[in-house]
Amino acid sequence: MSGRLAQFTAPITAVPEGWQPCWNLAPGKRILILRKAEGRLECASVLWNLTPAWLRQLDRAAFSAKAEHLHEKPMFGQALAQRRCLIPVDGFFVWQTQGKRKQPWYLRNQKGGLALAGLWERYSLDDGSYWDSCALITVPAKGLPARLGERMPVTLNSGEQAIWLAAATAASHLQPLLLNASSQASMMHPVNPAMSSPTTQGAQCCTPSGRVVVED
Repeated sequence: MSGRLAQFTAPITAVPEGWQPCWNLAPGKRILILRKAEGRLECASVLWNLTPAWLRQLDRAAFSAKAEHLHEKPMFGQALAQRRCLIPVDGFFVWQTQGKRKQPWYLRNQKGGLALAGLWERYSLDDGSYWDSCALITVPAKGLPARLGERMPVTLNSGEQAIWLAAATAASHLQPLLLNASSQASMMHPVNPAMSSPTTQGAQCCTPSGRVVVED
C-alpha cells in the first residue's frame, strides 16, 4: 500500500497561498485536494490524516481507507456520502518486500498526473477555528501495482472523476466505481531507498535507480 505521495505539480492555476511542491509527502503533512464547493471545483490545502468532527483520539486518524469497508466504518461513512474529493498527485510510492529489505518503487502515469479518490472532513474547535483533513482510498492492486504488493490507491480517469465528485451520484454507485476502476499508473521504477525516510526531499526521491517498467 502507498503511504507516500509525490505532489510537486500544481493541479490548477489557483493553489492555496503557501503551498510548496513535495516529492516525498508523508501522512500527517499538508496536501492539496480538489473538491466541489458551491458547484465549482476548489483546490484546498488539508491535513493528510482524516479527523472527523467527533474524533477525540487524534492519534487514531486514518491516512487511508479500504474501499471494501467504507460503508461499514463510522470513520468514513458520512464523508463518503457528503465529502468526496480528489487528491491530485504526480505519482505514488509502493514498497516491494525483497527478503529482509523493502525496495521503494515510484509509480506514475506516462502522460501526466494521477487523480486519487479521497474523502475529506472538517474538525471544528470551541473557538470557532477548524482544520480540514483527508484520507486516500485503496483497493486490491491490479495492473502494474499488483506486481509490487496487494493494495493500491484508487486512481480515477476523467469520467470517473466527474462521477466521484458529483453530488447527484447515488451512494449505491460509489463502491462499484472504486472497485472497478482500472489502475492509471502506467509506468514504474525503483528509487533510492533513502527516500523511505520522510526527511529525504527533492526530485531525487523520484529518480530511477534501476530499470523503468512500462505497462504492456
